[in-house]
Amino acid sequence: MNSGNKKLDLFFLIVIALVLGGLPFGISFYDRYAASKNIPPDAKQFTLTGHAERGWLIGEVPAYKVVSFWKQKGEPIEKPVIEVSKGDVVVFKLTSSDVVHGFSLKDFGVYLTDGIQPGKATYVSFIADKVGTFTFSCNAICGEMHQNMQGTVVVKA
Repeated sequence: MNSGNKKLDLFFLIVIALVLGGLPFGISFYDRYAASKNIPPDAKQFTLTGHAERGWLIGEVPAYKVVSFWKQKGEPIEKPVIEVSKGDVVVFKLTSSDVVHGFSLKDFGVYLTDGIQPGKATYVSFIADKVGTFTFSCNAICGEMHQNMQGTVVVKA
């Protein structure tokens, strides 16, 4: 009777380990699936990751790739430049690698008020119906280098 309980305990331990191990993958898959349903197939998609010290970074950048223990003074912050054509549907996938960030692209009426939580993607979209150069920024005070949280959208004719 004792060995039967050990087998049952081992079985439940394996089931629990599989569920806990597979849960992050399932959540990630669901997030990608749910987000892709809302994005038009012809949209121009860009991923931006907010980082309090380095500003907006192009792509999905995990926290361990931007954390540094030695602050390099004088290192210029490269602000992203995104180019699209007039009439394009533009979708930004916004992520954060450290703290809660905001997002604002006032010229196109995009103003995120809920914040971008670390580890969770937030999507914003707009139609590039004006030609010119437009600035986007973080609209939530996210640290002492908050002024670096800017980038540019260039809409060409």
